[in-house]
Amino acid sequence: MRPRYQSVVFDLDGTLADTEPLVVGCMLETINAHGHPVDEELLLKYIGPPLPMMLNNMLGLNLEQAQPIYLDYLRRYEDSYMPRTRPLPGAEALLDALRDAEVPLAVVTNKREDAGRKTVDLLDWTERFVTIIGADTASDPKPHPAPLLHALELLNGEAKTAVIVGDTESDMGAGRNAGFAGVIGIIGVRDADYLRRHGATHTAADLAAVQGLLFDGPAASTG
Repeated sequence: MRPRYQSVVFDLDGTLADTEPLVVGCMLETINAHGHPVDEELLLKYIGPPLPMMLNNMLGLNLEQAQPIYLDYLRRYEDSYMPRTRPLPGAEALLDALRDAEVPLAVVTNKREDAGRKTVDLLDWTERFVTIIGADTASDPKPHPAPLLHALELLNGEAKTAVIVGDTESDMGAGRNAGFAGVIGIIGVRDADYLRRHGATHTAADLAAVQGLLFDGPAASTG
């Protein structure tokens, strides 16, 4: 099979790494511990941006109010939740196929860069990616185009031949704002219509379907 894109950028949590239950669980534990009653239904409506921005959007907290919650979340996640990280079904096969096709890859996450690197290292994927970019690497996090354009520089790629794969509106918006040729949304946290409204050019039910969108050949089912 022949790759359809010359550069591929992946989101991390909920896209390649099966971390959504871990992230949501740790956020709920931490936010509630700081006296802000939040349930999973409310949290999932706002998930995607970095946590301080989420806290502003969800609870109206300013940066000074959000910072101690954010730092506590980082500590709790690294100590108790991150060690339980596993790849999502199909992630290894997809990364193997892209490696065999010699397509350069990057991770762009709205985690801090150090946390993103620790997650990738925990999964033994560090050698698979040219770069790992976090919310604090470029001038602004997703959905701003800056982190994707920075990734492209390091991949020696161009937006007109690049694709981003993600699962939230932050990923879709970043791909659209950066002018990427492909913006693939994985259905889960957000449904297909929602992802398309925020910039997806394609949606996929899972990573096997993503593989069908990244290569010429028999297409995998998409949602």
